[in-house]
Amino acid sequence: MTSTSDNTTTITTPYILITDYHSMKTALAFWAIGVLNNIPYVVMLAGAKSISEGGTALVFLADVMPGLLVKLSSPYWFEKVSYRRRMAAGSILMVLSFTLVGWFGHLKQVASLAAEIENDDNEYYGNGNNGNNDDANGGADFYLIMQLIGVACCSAQTSLGEATLLALSGKADSLISRNNYGPSNVPTSPRASSDAEGENNKKTKSICITAFSSGTGLAGVLGFAFIVILTDVMSLSLTEALYIALVFPLCYYITYSSCLSAIATTPISTFDAETDEETLTMDLNSALSSSGDDSGSSSRAASEESTDCCGEETELTTWSAHTKDCNADVRVRARAANNDTFYDNPSSPPSALETLSVGSERKMRTSKNMVEEMSFVERLKLTISFWPYMIPLFIVYMSEYALQSGVWTAIGFPVDDEAARASFYQKGNWAYQAGVFISRSSGTIFEAPMWVLWLMPMLQCINLVFFYFVAVYQFWYNNALFIVCFYVGLLGGGVYVNGYMSVNRDLPVSIREFALSTVSVADTLGIVFADFSGLFIQSCLYQVNGIHGAAVSCP
Repeated sequence: MTSTSDNTTTITTPYILITDYHSMKTALAFWAIGVLNNIPYVVMLAGAKSISEGGTALVFLADVMPGLLVKLSSPYWFEKVSYRRRMAAGSILMVLSFTLVGWFGHLKQVASLAAEIENDDNEYYGNGNNGNNDDANGGADFYLIMQLIGVACCSAQTSLGEATLLALSGKADSLISRNNYGPSNVPTSPRASSDAEGENNKKTKSICITAFSSGTGLAGVLGFAFIVILTDVMSLSLTEALYIALVFPLCYYITYSSCLSAIATTPISTFDAETDEETLTMDLNSALSSSGDDSGSSSRAASEESTDCCGEETELTTWSAHTKDCNADVRVRARAANNDTFYDNPSSPPSALETLSVGSERKMRTSKNMVEEMSFVERLKLTISFWPYMIPLFIVYMSEYALQSGVWTAIGFPVDDEAARASFYQKGNWAYQAGVFISRSSGTIFEAPMWVLWLMPMLQCINLVFFYFVAVYQFWYNNALFIVCFYVGLLGGGVYVNGYMSVNRDLPVSIREFALSTVSVADTLGIVFADFSGLFIQSCLYQVNGIHGAAVSCP
């Protein structure tokens, strides 16, 4: 510990945001990492037919089921694994995904070519197959299984990263909000806690959540463009495209480490509603008397002296003039308690606010342990209590992915032309992804109230019914349908960004990170339901239009 000229000490913490420059820099980092997090998922979907020509449904399921398992289990282990380790695991999974799908895809192509050459030779010399076809088919099945494992790694990475980064972006927004509006919003008593927390939440601007959501929306456009440009325009194989994509996990982890890792280790001071006002204002003499045993107890004693001369929890800053007088009183207490955990501030103002509320370490541990100490049943009950945010996400994702996997596959101008159906599907998805990107980027412009958040999924259900009847009766059968596809994307992206912004706005800081990562299971669960229902929707529409090739029979 280094002392200042007047033997006073202050508390510093890692990088915390305060200025517009740092806020925008961090928002840009979340936007970039949102793109990088979701691009692998889109790339796998775009390359599904190259992975398995006759089993694209297997690729779709492999690209969503492992992610669902990650999100379903996340409430019970996320707090035990640090942000850095989760992001490192996501980077490794991304590398494994691209490598397994690319390498075994290459081996499958080589084996298929070798089998064709051998068959031609056998036919030429009249030697017969001699069972080689069975060996080739067995090898092809093994290669496909390994590719599906690679797709599963991609699914796990995307869901792990999304749940982690949503929680981290919510934390960043909380830091920005609290630093921007100052310590006057921190409650001074348990009785004021609820009102002050609600007022703080109203002031919270979810710029980082919006930036991350915007990045994930753009990933849909860029992911498809990446595959189309490399495979169709540049005539590269999917394997070569995936090898080029190995740059993504490197950028992914570098972006987190260089721009976002400090946020993960920066504490947020929260008011412990179970700590009474008398404890927070304990007499300095009692703190000193309890500090004689060891340095740990002295640290706790100084921590608990968290009520300043202004009657508020004190924020020690290096340059905030409005807390100057209050800091002096707390510095005296800190110095008297001989707290070795305090560090001197630099004499010059830092580039970003370096601050920590006195006493917040103890209270923050309490807030963190609030989730850590919950039993399985308690966590399940807390998860269920998030239903107002989860149901809209589930419904909107189930509706729009049922459109993509079922209804849109049976529309074409004309419908009996396979190339026309493929053209509509591709263009419709482009329009959809454009709508998703725009609406997910609108969080700082428009914040939907709860009734609008629930209205949008209902409108998406209407879109599903509308397109179904279009596919059956063909009463609106022209390129104007792409406008409705764009509208479908607007609704889907709007529910996504506003759902998580509502969590960030409505729920207390102490459970906000837990809630953001937990609520994200709803969209993945909706996709799973849509993928299964889409198979039967497609089958029924194929039957109505006299199209062959459905994977299942219409019930």
